[in-house]
Formats: sequence, C-alpha cells, structure tokens
Amino acid sequence: MQKRSQRSSQKNKSKEEFLATKQITVSEHPAYSTDLAPSDFFMFPKIKEILKGRHFDDIDDIDNIRINTMAALKAIP
Repeated sequence: MQKRSQRSSQKNKSKEEFLATKQITVSEHPAYSTDLAPSDFFMFPKIKEILKGRHFDDIDDIDNIRINTMAALKAIP
C-alpha cells in the first residue's frame, strides 16, 4: 500500500500532465495569509451591518443605501 503523500503526488503529476496537454497555465498562489484578504475581515462585516434587516422597495432605496454604504466604507481607516 502506498503512503498518502506518494498517492497525492502521483495524482498531482497526472493533473499537471493533463493541464499541460490542454495548454492551461497554472499560477502559483501563496499560502493562506490574513493580510491577503483584509476585505473579508473589515469591509464585508461592515456592509452586512449596514444592510442587516433592510428591504428595498424601489431603485431609489437601493441608491440611497449605496451612498450610505460607500460613505461608511470610506470612513474605515
């Protein structure tokens, strides 16, 4: 029986070969880091707070909340 790392490396190799045959470029991405997506931690919770419980009856309601949301986001340091 093969070790897990050997099986996964063989699987990755076959994926790489497949992508190469289809001429698909694969970009490396860095390991997870909280500084890569600060919006997840600061912007989205603020937007959720502003929009919580809101219902929009017409386009004017949406435009007003868009203006208020943008102002609140610009105030975040």
